[in-house]
Amino acid sequence: MSAISILNATKIYQLKGTSDKAINNLSYEFEYNKLYVIMGHSGSGKSTLIQCLGLLDELNEGKVFIDNNDTSKLSEKEKNKIRNSKIGFIFQNYYLNNTMRAYENVMLPMLINKNYNNKDIKKISKEMLSEVGLSERVNHYPKELSGGEQQRVAIARALANEPDIILADEPTGNLDEENEIYILEKLRSLANEGKCVIVVSHNAIVKKYSDVVINMKKGKFEDLII
Repeated sequence: MSAISILNATKIYQLKGTSDKAINNLSYEFEYNKLYVIMGHSGSGKSTLIQCLGLLDELNEGKVFIDNNDTSKLSEKEKNKIRNSKIGFIFQNYYLNNTMRAYENVMLPMLINKNYNNKDIKKISKEMLSEVGLSERVNHYPKELSGGEQQRVAIARALANEPDIILADEPTGNLDEENEIYILEKLRSLANEGKCVIVVSHNAIVKKYSDVVINMKKGKFEDLII
C-alpha cells in the first residue's frame, strides 16, 4: 500500500497575467519504508509539491491520496486531523516559537492531539528531545540554540505525534556538515523504521541516504534513480 500518492496533479500560479504550472499533470506513489529525495533547480516545483502532499496547499487539478484515501473528499477539519496525526513537517527555517522553550515547542502538536493526556506531554517532549541529543537543552529558548540544535527541536516536534509520513523541505540547508550528517542519518533511520520520508534538497550528499532519487523539472519528474 502506498503511503501518499498524487494522481494527475496540477498546481497553477498566476503571475503578472501569466500562468505558471508549478506541478504539471504529475502522478506518483510514495511507499512506506523508503526515503525519497526530490532534487531540481529553484522554481522546479519541489516545495510546492511538498506543500500539496502535506495538504497545506490545494491542487488546481488532480488528487492526493493518503493510505489510498482520497483527501479531496475530506473537510478542512478532517484534513487538519491528518496533518496533525499522520504527517510530520520539517522545514529549512525551523519555524520554532521564539517565546517558548525547546520542550514547549515540541509539546505544541501534542496539545491538540486527543490521544495524549496533557499531564504526560511535558515528560514525552523532553524524552523526544533527549532522543535527538538535546537532553541538556530542553529548557533553552530558540535564540539560545545553534542552527543545528534548532533543527533537532524541529525534528522532535515533527515526530511528536508519531507520524507515518515525514515531509522535509531543505532540512539541512542552513546547517554545517556535522549537523547535516546527523539530520540525514536521523531521516534515514526513520525510513528504516517503516516511515515514508520525502526530502527536498539541493545538496547531492543527500543521495547517499536515499532509496529513490527524483529529479524535478518544470513541474514534472525526470530521471528517477532507484
